[in-house]
Amino acid sequence: MVYAVAISELSENKLFLYTSQENIDLGERVTVNFRKKKTAGYVVAKSESVRQLLEDDLISSFLEDQEILSSGQLDKILERTDFVSFIDQARIYGYLNASKNYQYPIGRLFDISFPPSFDKYFTLYVESASPLFKFEKMKFEEFKKISKHKEYIANGLVRVYRDFESKVPRPRKDKDEYIFLSLSPSEIVKFKLTSKQSAVVNYLLIRRSAPIDEILKDLEDAKIDRNVIVQLKNKGILKISEGLETSETSEEFGTQKRLTDEQSEILRKIVDSFENQKHLLFGPTGSGKTEVYLEVMRTALNLGSVLYLVPEISLTEQTIARIKEKFPEIRLAVYHSYQTDSKKVEIWAKAVKGEIDVLVGPRSALFVPLKNPKLIIVDEEHDDGYYNNSEPYYDIHKILQYMPVKVIYGSATPHLETYKYAKEGTYNFHVLSKRFNVELPDVEIVDLRKEKMATPSISAKLRDEILETINNDKISLIFTRRKGFSRVQCAVCGYFVKCDNCDVALTYHVDKEKLKCHICGSEKELSNTCPVCSSSMFVDKGTGTEKVERELRTLFPGKSIGRIDAEIIDTPAKMKEVLEALREGKFDLVTGTKMITKGLDIYRIGLIGIVDIDALINYPDVNAPLRTFQTLVQVIGRAGRKEKGKALIQTYNPENPVIVYASAQDVAGYYERELLLRKELNYPPFADVVHVMYANQSAEIASETIDAVAEEIYKTDEFIDILGPSEHPIFKVQNKFRYQLFVKTHNPEKIVRIISQEKAKYPGDWIVRVNPPEI
Repeated sequence: MVYAVAISELSENKLFLYTSQENIDLGERVTVNFRKKKTAGYVVAKSESVRQLLEDDLISSFLEDQEILSSGQLDKILERTDFVSFIDQARIYGYLNASKNYQYPIGRLFDISFPPSFDKYFTLYVESASPLFKFEKMKFEEFKKISKHKEYIANGLVRVYRDFESKVPRPRKDKDEYIFLSLSPSEIVKFKLTSKQSAVVNYLLIRRSAPIDEILKDLEDAKIDRNVIVQLKNKGILKISEGLETSETSEEFGTQKRLTDEQSEILRKIVDSFENQKHLLFGPTGSGKTEVYLEVMRTALNLGSVLYLVPEISLTEQTIARIKEKFPEIRLAVYHSYQTDSKKVEIWAKAVKGEIDVLVGPRSALFVPLKNPKLIIVDEEHDDGYYNNSEPYYDIHKILQYMPVKVIYGSATPHLETYKYAKEGTYNFHVLSKRFNVELPDVEIVDLRKEKMATPSISAKLRDEILETINNDKISLIFTRRKGFSRVQCAVCGYFVKCDNCDVALTYHVDKEKLKCHICGSEKELSNTCPVCSSSMFVDKGTGTEKVERELRTLFPGKSIGRIDAEIIDTPAKMKEVLEALREGKFDLVTGTKMITKGLDIYRIGLIGIVDIDALINYPDVNAPLRTFQTLVQVIGRAGRKEKGKALIQTYNPENPVIVYASAQDVAGYYERELLLRKELNYPPFADVVHVMYANQSAEIASETIDAVAEEIYKTDEFIDILGPSEHPIFKVQNKFRYQLFVKTHNPEKIVRIISQEKAKYPGDWIVRVNPPEI
């Protein structure tokens, strides 16, 4: 039998042929000789002969030098790794097609389908499978010492298996005691609570309801006992009942008791559609998309399992809370990179065995081989977090295109390609027209050319609105585009303090009193003297979260002010702490970066202030205006989740279409305009863009290399246009000089193959991406 094998950790997008006398399942891990080394691989196709594999258009597109292949000089597979496949054929098909069309390295996709240290935690065992061949269970490594071990396996006398013994949850009692909040958050804040009582309330604000035994176990570290629950019951803050009920305060938290007619009609259309169709659920923030997801899940769970994807790890907590509230008895798990290796393997093993009903996680969760998936939900599907911007580069949208499973993409500001597919009818298009129980915020544009400034970043108008919001006992969120304090510039000669390794200005961080490079991470002390003109006249340029935070503290002394950016929110636990503090009302104001646009479903947010949006719009990137529009719509949507809120956009260019359409919350209008422009210019989604970047310690070598690659691409007639070669906007990074080009094409497969051949000729640092988030 001939097998096509994807090689582990290989960046080349190729398959290689091997033979074996054993019947190996598709998806199995194997060990092969590859370039004179024992290497791991994955079986992706098999046939009786090389000729049959070469006749398969999909498989043959990954094979090279077919004359040698057909000569029959093939190496043998050395050994099987697991003796079972954990990757189903539908997933293999999806990987192969995405890899073929967008040149994702096929072996790397299989690599990330297994958790790190997989083999470290689970051992391969052998046991007797026939009464004619009795022996004690033993490790496979010991069994291999028996001379005829391969013969025993081939004849089915033994069973080889991985030890996936996962714990089965303890059955619940017939009548669990559940606790619910009896009062709304606005009523609860009137009580003076102990730290232990606050911990229970915060838990229920996220979970809505929970069995007493479960909450006591989850809050064990906080030393919560039953007396704390009784105290809260006596205050009238919560109630205890046998069995699960619907919380009387569910609408206060933004949870619907029943679907609207519009939601019900969309639910019916999705449930009744062909099993493997793709859907776009489009509607403003707060319009109830999650409620539709959950009701579709109810149907899917009767047939199999569900994968629920979110763009950020920090969003997993509240997503799990919503699902647990709706389906308290299902087997729910989360998978993400912050988990320990052992935890990842445990979740992965349960998913493979069919012991998980719903798996929640960011893009990496897509690669967990969940058993019998019937529905995949991609929440906030426009987010750049769904593009893996490091090796291996991939976009989950492209992989899901080829996976035969029902997919619901959901967003208030969809991925432009998803929107185009929905408008054309390739995907089913479902529109929620308005928010649930509350109108969209009023949006006011503050023209900074005319408005007085209270501080360098905050206008007098925004200051007054924040003060009014505080007086109304509501929270203000102030959005800015970047973390840190500011860039530092000499006021005399204009010199910017730059990184020694990278061609970028350093950002000043007040907390550390240091300048930091946001590219390579290097830090340096702030000098008092300009190295160019010896002046001591340094000034702040630009706006960062730390600078805005300091200005807010000056304007509103004594008020509680928080900050949300990647510098301080670097784990899901820290994000959870901030969300809980917001729900408790511990903050009057919060400033933050794009992180505040995601998942802040806080009913007390009354005002959104956007202080530094012009630089985002004008960033040298084809996708910058669209990304800025999406960010604006999303951040504006954080206001007024229970009562109508307000948003202020500060800008020097109030006539810019991004500002005009976003302030009107006219997503469809802006998207139609953007599609017309991109069609004229042949940009995605009307063509594919292949980005090629090369870096070398010699600027001359880097320039000559990228020119040579461009010359080879020019020899084909498959491209539409080449932009470049040119210096990268950030020319120097980590002491290497970078050049780049972009190819607009309808055949990215061919272009990337040409580039792969050129990469073999020129050693150095290469990045090749198809349709990256930044162009």
